[in-house]
Amino acid sequence: MQFHRDKREPMNNVFAQLILIGFFAGSIQVAMGQNKPSSDKSKLPATQQNETPHVEFVKEYIRELIDDEDLTTRGEKELSNAKTPFDAITTGIYVFTSDQLLLRDQIGMLKTMRLNAPFDQLIPTLINFYEQQIDLYQQLIETEKKMLEGPTPGVDYAALSVKIPQLRARLDNVQDGVFKTAAMVVWTLIDQKADSQHHLSHLVITQAEKADLQSQLDLMLKNEPENGDHDLWVSSAMVVRGGLNRGHKCADEPWQ
Repeated sequence: MQFHRDKREPMNNVFAQLILIGFFAGSIQVAMGQNKPSSDKSKLPATQQNETPHVEFVKEYIRELIDDEDLTTRGEKELSNAKTPFDAITTGIYVFTSDQLLLRDQIGMLKTMRLNAPFDQLIPTLINFYEQQIDLYQQLIETEKKMLEGPTPGVDYAALSVKIPQLRARLDNVQDGVFKTAAMVVWTLIDQKADSQHHLSHLVITQAEKADLQSQLDLMLKNEPENGDHDLWVSSAMVVRGGLNRGHKCADEPWQ
């Protein structure tokens, strides 16, 4: 039984592909069955009355990537130390429970944030992905608990063995959705006001804010080769770093 996360494709041209997804983020929302939130701001909590500064949202997104990667690394180490099938199952339950706790914390942070159109569906979509992961982890936990109970009349253990890879495949699919949102995260940093050449040439953040984001990403990616296979979280971080380095000027640099 394997619990490691799938590796993603090499990063060559990935940003170019994902930036197109950014233009069609609504398709992610439709695919996930999201309902557009009410435009009645009076129904929102006080913390969501005003738009969250985009730099603060991206900082939180990067923080989540770092935490996810750290948890993945620790989980894989725990699983590699499992000596018996029993150890593998109990460790898997521990890892999945830890994932759930982290995702709930991240959902709590995201629910304090709000973005205006055209990015208003980005945070609800991320939350939806996270909630689906929590549910799938719970199904994996319950399935593995049944396997730990030993022979029980009426329990189809062959069916349980088949269910685990099916749940893992569904989890991979949801996590692919999380990966694809990275392009839209980059777009939240691009000023939608065109310059005199009708280009979107500036970011909405200052040079100091950009340097701060880059330092967080560089710390996470310092031991990662630019090309090759990477896990979900590292690949997402590379997309964001690539977007920051696309040549856009910062908000405090001259406009043409």
